[in-house]
Amino acid sequence: MTDTMDETRSTHRTANGEPPRPPAPPAVTVTAATAAVGDASVARGIRGLPGPGADERQFRAWMLVSTSLLAFMLLTVSIPLGATVYGVHLLAAFATSFALAGALPISVRWPWLAAGLSSASLLVFALLSAGSDGAPWPWPVTSIIAQGALLIVLGLMHDWKVGVVAWAAAVAVTMPFAFVDAGAASSMVTGAVVTALAFAVAVVLAQWRLIGVQLFREREHSASEQQRRVLVEERNRIARELHDVVAHGLSIIHVQATSAPYRVEGLSEEAKAEFGEIAASARSAMTEMRQLLGVLRSADAAAETAPQPGLTELPELAASVERAGVPVTLTVAESLPDTGLASMAAYRIVQEALSNVVRHAPGAATFVSVEVLGDDLVVCIENEAAADAPGPDAKGGGHGLIGIGERATLLGGRAEYGHRRGGGYRVLATLPLGSDGGTV
Repeated sequence: MTDTMDETRSTHRTANGEPPRPPAPPAVTVTAATAAVGDASVARGIRGLPGPGADERQFRAWMLVSTSLLAFMLLTVSIPLGATVYGVHLLAAFATSFALAGALPISVRWPWLAAGLSSASLLVFALLSAGSDGAPWPWPVTSIIAQGALLIVLGLMHDWKVGVVAWAAAVAVTMPFAFVDAGAASSMVTGAVVTALAFAVAVVLAQWRLIGVQLFREREHSASEQQRRVLVEERNRIARELHDVVAHGLSIIHVQATSAPYRVEGLSEEAKAEFGEIAASARSAMTEMRQLLGVLRSADAAAETAPQPGLTELPELAASVERAGVPVTLTVAESLPDTGLASMAAYRIVQEALSNVVRHAPGAATFVSVEVLGDDLVVCIENEAAADAPGPDAKGGGHGLIGIGERATLLGGRAEYGHRRGGGYRVLATLPLGSDGGTV
């Protein structure tokens, strides 16, 4: 166990004996271009389109491939069907079939062009095959399949108005033939109903997909807001703790300045007046600090009257954690600050880290070391892999790690944490003593 702690402390020092400086996290910059891309994504999502980027390209590629395959299969059937069953000239059968089938892959990129080609091919084929008998006319089965597939693509990828116009145009160009005979009317009604149902299904799927995207974005927004709220609450809690430390120092200044004329003999009137001004300034500062604390404290927060703990209370903290079933090995170096901001922050960091061990790694052996390296107070908490399964409260939005980072940052230090290679977790905080009022 001693070897383990020596190895842990050795990781704290660099070649020149200075404490480690973990790299600062990369900054995330939100530019106007990024915001514009997000707005464009929302606008396209309203029309049922996927967001920009790899997902959109993949979706478009998949639709292009699938429509091209379907167009090829329709060509292989519609050309011989039009030339033999409907008596259309072979070249005309090629032209109308290419226009009808080619509208499918074209619709992925140019929806209005695809709608025009499809309606024109339906009209021309109906005119050329008007003399055919014994086959559905003016809507052959291949035309119903092609028009239904076209409307599905339009409903999934583009504004629903494009699909409505494409369906209405196809029905309008074939409606006059419904007055020729009953068979034509039946064929037209069948084609119109089938394609309308296909388009309705596509619109429903697009809206369902849009709702899923919006829910995902709302979930991300809620998580971001929760993160901000937790950060603000943690900063307020740290500020309240710092208030106690600063108020303690101000009260000492006030007492010393007030009692100086009675403790020190031979003071001039100017010196006594100056001590009185110092005492008044300290008293005024304490009043303003108390008002600031009232602003930071929420309405349901109870006033804390207990003194803020420091490094001298670490043995009691370790003992309480051991009673919870987590073995703790505590190594505290000599000549540590007894009071001050660094001492309080170090205690809170150890407290937060041990609380995480109890929640997420119950029963795991934990090693805590606190030492002074150069001008910094270095705190390291490491735990091995969990011996027992985490409790039901292990999953949740705790903000212990956020508090650790905030406490280190407020003192001008740094904190890093993450999983160890051999299992377990590691928290390392470096707190500079230069801005601390503690005594070593």
